[in-house]
Amino acid sequence: MTDDVRVGVIGLGRFGTIHAEAAAALPRVELAGLCSRTSARAEELAGRFPDATAYDSVERMLAEADLDAVLIATPHKHHFEPAMQAIGAGVAALVEKPLTTSLTEAHELVVAADDAGVALGTVFQRRFVPAVERMHRAIAEGRLGRVVAAECLAHLGRDRRYYEQDDWRGSWAGEGGGVLLTMAVHYIDMMNWMLGTPTSVYGHWATLKHADYIDVEDVAGAVVTYDSGAIATVQAMTTFENGFASLPSPTVGYRAPGFRLAVHGTAGHSVGVEENPELAQAVNDLWTFDGEEPQVKSRRAEEAGRPSVPEFHGRQIAEFLDAVRERRSPAVTGHDGLAALEVVKGVYLAQARRAPVALPMFDDDRRAADALTEGVA
Repeated sequence: MTDDVRVGVIGLGRFGTIHAEAAAALPRVELAGLCSRTSARAEELAGRFPDATAYDSVERMLAEADLDAVLIATPHKHHFEPAMQAIGAGVAALVEKPLTTSLTEAHELVVAADDAGVALGTVFQRRFVPAVERMHRAIAEGRLGRVVAAECLAHLGRDRRYYEQDDWRGSWAGEGGGVLLTMAVHYIDMMNWMLGTPTSVYGHWATLKHADYIDVEDVAGAVVTYDSGAIATVQAMTTFENGFASLPSPTVGYRAPGFRLAVHGTAGHSVGVEENPELAQAVNDLWTFDGEEPQVKSRRAEEAGRPSVPEFHGRQIAEFLDAVRERRSPAVTGHDGLAALEVVKGVYLAQARRAPVALPMFDDDRRAADALTEGVA
């Protein structure tokens, strides 16, 4: 493909707007369509982008706008249908995380995209943060030796107003999961990228702070094993004060610590990233290679405190659209989205069965996990 990539955005809330702005700012990209169930919202946003046409129907946009790719930023439960429609039309699709809330649907999307030869990606924009890229490069180059262990932390804060700002938040029926699915999944994907293919997961979850107004988990812990033999632990919670708080407590100065991922190897070295507070640009907080302390300190001073939104969404969108233009696989695929989702929903299934769940899942396990989280079983 040598011409401009024609792009449509589906779902025009906060992140759909970020996607539209990022696409419109790229060279050799034409933002051609903006689609929302609310016509007024599509028309309002289209007013900012003279080349974009407003639509209230995915079918009509795919039929009329001559698109090469769509960026999907609808609520969690509404990812599958527009993504499958795009694949059916031969249009590449980059879908906000999670790929879907249903493992069965996520698997169907991946198979359909592969069969059609259509690019399918999942938004995990934190992979494009420089500190994360450096960490992955050190592991890939073998500087840690054989990777043996990792710990993934999501120590976050939410309050009642956060969950009540949208009617789909905080419920199995609306959101499909809690802290694991909506927040920690970013670093679970990152952990998979660093460690390889997950082979099993065991874990527990509970609702311990926000139970009066949500039914999904606000605390979870898990152990994940990998094909390399590495063993990783995951701890995730939204029980801290002054994280994403609508009204931060005036009596609590301490901020929720945010995210952290550390990886350890047989060469006696470790590398890690810390995102503190949440949505700040992550920095390398652990880097044990002799003689590299000055570079680490310099990078931390340069990168710490910067906001990560919307810059790294923009970087991932640019890479995905380059992949569409070049007819290659994107850096973050639908398969990656499915793998991260299997770890998350494997925790739910493992608690119900009181036994580890083998990964990748078989069809029966995917259906069983979906039944639990859809409130069927």
